[in-house]
Amino acid sequence: MKNLLIVAATVALALLSIIFLSPWPVWLGTLAAWVTTGSFCLQVLHIIKNKDTSGLSLGMWAALFFGVSCWTWYGHRMSDVPVMAANGITALLALTVIMLKLWHERPMRNPNRRRLVRMPRVILRPRIRSLRPLVEPRARRRQKRAS
Repeated sequence: MKNLLIVAATVALALLSIIFLSPWPVWLGTLAAWVTTGSFCLQVLHIIKNKDTSGLSLGMWAALFFGVSCWTWYGHRMSDVPVMAANGITALLALTVIMLKLWHERPMRNPNRRRLVRMPRVILRPRIRSLRPLVEPRARRRQKRAS
């Protein structure tokens, strides 16, 4: 139910923003840029908090980094500050996610790995082919009974 309310509120806010900010396209674009950038900021905070990047696609984040880097340069060339700033921050956030994914999924050496040392007359891997009950020789049994 909570998720449904979040989606409904988001759709309502999007429609209201479009209706009221249509006469001022720069303000609408600025709002859209900062909300989009904020969503990536939330993703980075979620990754830092949970330290889990297993569900993220490295290829998708690399493509996103490439795209927003190009948009940043486009905003710079067109002197469009909202496009340049929002996409520049998003590029840094995407690069942060890429680095966190590579860091959290790096191969780890086991620091507790014990090394086996061969010692004379010590069997490290015993191989038991058949189990037989341990039967004491008759002479020992007789000595125990006599004592």
